[in-house]
Amino acid sequence: MQRNRGEIKVLGLNKDVVALSSYRQEWKELFSHEKALLESLIGEYVVDIQHIGSTAIEGIAAKPMLDILIGLRSMDDVKKFDKYKLKDADIYHLGRVEIEGKAVFAKFSDLEELTKTHVYHVVEYGGDWWKQHTLFRDYLNAHSDVAREYETLKKELAVKYPTNERNYADAKKKFVDEVLSLADCNIESGKNKKL
Repeated sequence: MQRNRGEIKVLGLNKDVVALSSYRQEWKELFSHEKALLESLIGEYVVDIQHIGSTAIEGIAAKPMLDILIGLRSMDDVKKFDKYKLKDADIYHLGRVEIEGKAVFAKFSDLEELTKTHVYHVVEYGGDWWKQHTLFRDYLNAHSDVAREYETLKKELAVKYPTNERNYADAKKKFVDEVLSLADCNIESGKNKKL
């Protein structure tokens, strides 16, 4: 277990705990390190790796966990991942998490407490999941007012659901869907040059 890595000090939440941390510049650097590790472990199957989720949105509070989007040529390539190499890096496939078109992996700093530090969303590069995750991140980074609205919502929901990650995530869905709709409209009308 990698307990003495610097990332453990700034990352990690126990199972079902919802808590937010102020934005940290270190999250970008930790993503870069993790991307290099992933490229060494599964790089032959990967088209692109992106930092997503709230830790990738400049200046807003987030759960202290890195969300990482891994784009593959084909979802069949997930079966080719060397699970032993991933396990040696404390990365585990969350087989019980069943989402069509997506495989979810996570890194844990403590398996007894289930302290999760990273979530890996493995999807088809350029597919719907890829587009939704990157579009949401890019739109919020280009529109700080909308990012602040999202942060406010997240803070309210963290107070309302401090021990229920599923309810917290479900309660954000309407906002996320509205942002994706706005972002799609801006792309179609050519107004949003930053995306």
